[in-house]
Amino acid sequence: MFSFHKKNIYLADLLDGFCDIHCHLLPGVDDGSPDREHSLQLLERMHGMGVRELYMTPHIINGAYDNRSEEELRQRFADLGYTGPVKVRLGAEYFIDDRFPEHLAGNPLTMNHRHILVEFALNGYSLRAFDMLFEATLSGYEIILAHPERYTFVQVEGRDKVINLIKQYKLQLNLLSLAGYHGSGAKKCAENMLRQGLYTFVGTDTHSNAYLDALQRAKVSKKVFDAVNALKENNRMLF
Repeated sequence: MFSFHKKNIYLADLLDGFCDIHCHLLPGVDDGSPDREHSLQLLERMHGMGVRELYMTPHIINGAYDNRSEEELRQRFADLGYTGPVKVRLGAEYFIDDRFPEHLAGNPLTMNHRHILVEFALNGYSLRAFDMLFEATLSGYEIILAHPERYTFVQVEGRDKVINLIKQYKLQLNLLSLAGYHGSGAKKCAENMLRQGLYTFVGTDTHSNAYLDALQRAKVSKKVFDAVNALKENNRMLF
């Protein structure tokens, strides 16, 4: 077990050479970047902070951000026309709902051909959702569960049972959860899961300049820095 209280380092230092697998920089499609100008600004700033490659992962949520098909997202990605120094690719963050199997049956947005980033509602889940994830693995997909530390049911409700369910999949830590950006519950949960070695990947989940500002302000201990730094190496295998 390690301490979280000595030799603090800025969280943004982890972005040196970083390959980000979770951010919302595709313009005008979800609650992330609103337009091309913002996207280009964020890409320039992330490059200056050390990010070298990334996947844009727009939300795909039935009833919220379901008005664009994967093909339209691919077209919007092409229309962005980014030719800067960061190597950019397109993925998606799929909400696990009744339409999720339909997306998998089509031409889903994956990372490294078979990895799919997914998310639950922050305050609840259903066993049917886990059934759908299991069915996805039977179809050959590798599931990456985004920011499990943010889910209240992971934090407080039936923790051991839920941990046993989610650790069947690859788990992605949000960097800013370690700074309390998503609340004290997420911070505590992230620290505990990091101690237990439950994470495989790490992402920024950047939506705006506010996320990057927070990364530059936040500090973590050397032990936490080293633990997250190891996850960075896993990210590279998706590029």
